[in-house]
Amino acid sequence: MKTKMITYRPNYQRAEKAAYNLLESSKVNALPVKVKKLARRFPNLKIKSYSWFGDKYGMDIDEVCEFADSSEGCCYYKKSEHKYLILYNDTIDNAGRIRWTIAHELGHFILRHNEITDKTIIARNSLSKHEYDAFEKEANCFARTLLAPPKVITALGKIDIPLLSDLCLISIEAASNVLNFINRGFEMGRRHVAKSWAMDLFKDFILEHRYGMKCLECNYYFVLKTVKFCPVCGTEDLTKEKGSNTMIYSQVELNELHTAIQCPRCGNENILGDYCQICGSYLVNMCTGFSEEGVGEPYQGHWHELDNGCGELLSGDARFCTKCGSTSTFYELGILKNWKDEKENMKLREELPF
Repeated sequence: MKTKMITYRPNYQRAEKAAYNLLESSKVNALPVKVKKLARRFPNLKIKSYSWFGDKYGMDIDEVCEFADSSEGCCYYKKSEHKYLILYNDTIDNAGRIRWTIAHELGHFILRHNEITDKTIIARNSLSKHEYDAFEKEANCFARTLLAPPKVITALGKIDIPLLSDLCLISIEAASNVLNFINRGFEMGRRHVAKSWAMDLFKDFILEHRYGMKCLECNYYFVLKTVKFCPVCGTEDLTKEKGSNTMIYSQVELNELHTAIQCPRCGNENILGDYCQICGSYLVNMCTGFSEEGVGEPYQGHWHELDNGCGELLSGDARFCTKCGSTSTFYELGILKNWKDEKENMKLREELPF
């Protein structure tokens, strides 16, 4: 009687889910993904370079490549101890390629390919062509999802190959393949769900990438969806940029209604309305409609009745309205100081010998 051979087919959904599960459980919230750091979670897995392996066992790089049956890397399984060793060729002059190799071999480990096949190394000469190709496709799917998660990449908006390569620290070739995969998916009707854990974890990263701005006048970095003027100095000299603050200016912590959580004048924490019931300070930061020339001249009316401005509610660092460039209530009240004065004070403090 003839035995029917079972054909292993690549399970892309399983590979993709495994990569997303690893990102989620590791609470990864930004790109590039630190793939070696993820691997530290597994006590039975080590990642070492070909050079390390060669030094340890007296081999040159060519001999290590022959041992691994690959010039890129391998996932070595010691069944008797249930331990794994991922090896990668550190002599390759392409950091993006090396990262992809490590992620690919991590895919073999996570998906238990060595255990499924009972092979020490997933190598072309130890498996049928069909099996080898299937496992390689799964490992590549895992690597792609881990290093360039489609749910995150699509949420970043318009993106090209060089930018994707820089964001994910992958090779130009890999970035091209990732974008082709995503675009083909769109053509076939595949949509990556916007509401997911990935969006929650990567929310700040996505917002910074899409809406990060830097002021060329005061060097302030901020993230706002719609902005025309710098909130700190009021200039329109802004450039789109993802990064971090090189200048930290004072600000007031606000709630979702743009009201101070604690009175910036007297420190009262029991806030009951738009005015501090202890010192009477107005606690909402909004556009006044006034120009900077009049800052310091006391406003005689009630701030909540002011209809001079554009009505924009502002962040806790805003001296100026990001929509029309007028001053903010906190700047008019002297709660937030002029950025030049703050910068000068910072400089003086840095120059103190103690």
